Amino acid sequence: MMSPLKGSTVRRESLTEAQRAQMLALMQLCYAGVSPERFAEDLDGKQYVILLHARRGSELVGFSTLRVAEERAAGRVVEVVYSGDTVIHPDWWGHKVLQVCFGRFLLSRKLRNPLRPLHWLLLSAGFKTYLLAVNYFGRTVPRRDWTPPPGREDFLRELATRWFGTQYDAGRGTLRFHGAHYRVRDGIAPIDRAAAAHPHIAFFAERNPGHADGEELVCLVEIRWWDLTRALGRSVWGQLRGWARRGLRQVGVRVGT
Repeated sequence: MMSPLKGSTVRRESLTEAQRAQMLALMQLCYAGVSPERFAEDLDGKQYVILLHARRGSELVGFSTLRVAEERAAGRVVEVVYSGDTVIHPDWWGHKVLQVCFGRFLLSRKLRNPLRPLHWLLLSAGFKTYLLAVNYFGRTVPRRDWTPPPGREDFLRELATRWFGTQYDAGRGTLRFHGAHYRVRDGIAPIDRAAAAHPHIAFFAERNPGHADGEELVCLVEIRWWDLTRALGRSVWGQLRGWARRGLRQVGVRVGT
């Protein structure tokens, strides 16, 4: 059974005005305080966009903006993929298409330079975004159950300070944009009692207590071949399981959670 969603990765400059307007509307649906100017600033600073569409009706239901940059860490040239605005309509949560598309993008970057270290710079104002990193990639900074190698945290602080300036609090490891900035709307992915019992979510809330006001936890994720292969495999397997469940429901078979 084919997924009800389809994903594609496009160059930012290929977006039409209609697509940009749909992306802004989706951000404003899920986040409070989204201004057209702030949205355009984020988008124009990226080179790529992952687009998610419903197969029926071709409605835009999600996207993620991506920037690729070369940096130096421990005397070596490394590549950094930076995730900007990322959103999926709540009606489509649980689908793995975004993860698969992002995994393929990372794979394409690794194949370009197989021996060059690859890192993913991620800003997390919501725990679901943070879980995307820690659930798939063991070498994530910060994370509760892994100690990074010497120099990794220094590289993260230096990179975030240079990219975000005084908006980045190196002591807290968080980012608060100057002026009005958006935050997840009330009732969308709250950290309720059940979520707070999850060790990684509890750690995220502890490290980013201002998340409800739009404060972002700045994370650096090392992308290794093994982790990337496993992440893609898990995402594809999740897709297959989801298709099978929906197919069984359509023919009247009850499927347990």
